[in-house]
Amino acid sequence: MTDVAPDRASYDLHLHTCWSYDASAAMDTVFARAAAQGMRCITITDHHVLDSLPEMLAAAQTYPQIITLPAAELTVTTSIGPVDLLCYGFPLDIPATLLQVLERYHEWQRRTGAAICRGMQALGFSFTDADRLELLERYRPARTLKIQGATHVKNGRLRDYFVERAFIADAAEYDDLMARVRQAADFEPYPPVDQVVPVVKAVGALVAIAHPHGYFSQGDERRMDQLRHECQLDGVECAHPSVPPEFRPRYREYCVRHGMFSTGGSDCHEDAALEAKLGGHGGPESWLDEFLERMVDRVVGASDRAGRAAGS
Repeated sequence: MTDVAPDRASYDLHLHTCWSYDASAAMDTVFARAAAQGMRCITITDHHVLDSLPEMLAAAQTYPQIITLPAAELTVTTSIGPVDLLCYGFPLDIPATLLQVLERYHEWQRRTGAAICRGMQALGFSFTDADRLELLERYRPARTLKIQGATHVKNGRLRDYFVERAFIADAAEYDDLMARVRQAADFEPYPPVDQVVPVVKAVGALVAIAHPHGYFSQGDERRMDQLRHECQLDGVECAHPSVPPEFRPRYREYCVRHGMFSTGGSDCHEDAALEAKLGGHGGPESWLDEFLERMVDRVVGASDRAGRAAGS
């Protein structure tokens, strides 16, 4: 084990693995890097799924010195549009009500992928479901596709593929093409917040808004209040690469005032990013202790947090 670098925190509460449609990091690599860096706590927050839970639990047994807990990043439709929510502390035995929500996300990913194919074909491009699956197989492990099916494709991969197929002349044309694709086919919105968050909260998980600076309209308190109520927020990701350092104290003060916890995460998606970015979100160590006090009944590792804090 090495000491945590002075510019890194000993925790990272926003990480993705290959079980996210847009990530390729291996679970073992994430935990090995965290152990080498001397980190106390990490959470795997894959997009829309808890499919990585068995791999996370296996890695936690290999690295018992690292605290972790079941988590996911769920995107919901709100009054301002899609919002990413970091949901922490799911039970290991997933209840049927939550399984239904998670299957809805599986279906949403498959339907969104299919809608992109329909839209491209409506515009005269030959991009079929078989083409999409072949593209997914270039970067997604077979075990993820077996469970999740043919999801939508990561934007960067799709953009490069469209250039490769000469659907667009260069990457600069991608956004315009996708706007036209969305006009040419019906796209299903993300599940609504009022059908996701109550289920998440009912099973004992806590909800924090991810990378909030844009959602909060750069610190507009009326918007912050709106989303706090609408999303039933328990916390805010006050430290994230997209949050300007000067806004961290503002979001932190808002958390303190409203009895919410603060989190920090690097949002790493790839193995190559871990060495440079893991724990590099800028949040202080005190936030982790605050977070774990709220999550003590859900932690895995570090001797199950010293016997659930010695029985509290």
